[in-house]
Amino acid sequence: MPLRLEIGPKDIEKGSVVLVRRDSREKRPTPMPGLASSVSSLLDQIQHDLFERALKFREEHTSRTSSYDEFKQIMEGRPGFVITQWCGTRDCEAAIKAETQATIRNLPAEGPPSGPVCVRCGAPAIADAYFAKAY
Repeated sequence: MPLRLEIGPKDIEKGSVVLVRRDSREKRPTPMPGLASSVSSLLDQIQHDLFERALKFREEHTSRTSSYDEFKQIMEGRPGFVITQWCGTRDCEAAIKAETQATIRNLPAEGPPSGPVCVRCGAPAIADAYFAKAY
């Protein structure tokens, strides 16, 4: 639940409710008249803020490379996504997984690969693949 409503005896006397955002822990006293629209607009704001935070996190934790040595180096630890060109074969994906524990998470539906050859095997690339580790 992204929002908690606190209603105590003193709040009832004042005719208000305290809205508490669970993402930021911000407390906002709100009058009971118009509470539904206040809750609705606050939920919209929380949705927007969480989405923006997720986009920022994704961008900060996404790398691109066309070098397999750099790919392996990035994959050490908790790298997020690594985007690189891939040949499309299961054998190559299995070898990458065996060497780095990374698997393909996404293949864009459109667009050519960013480079002519697969990052690992050197065969012609068919797409850029988003690789990541499972935790």
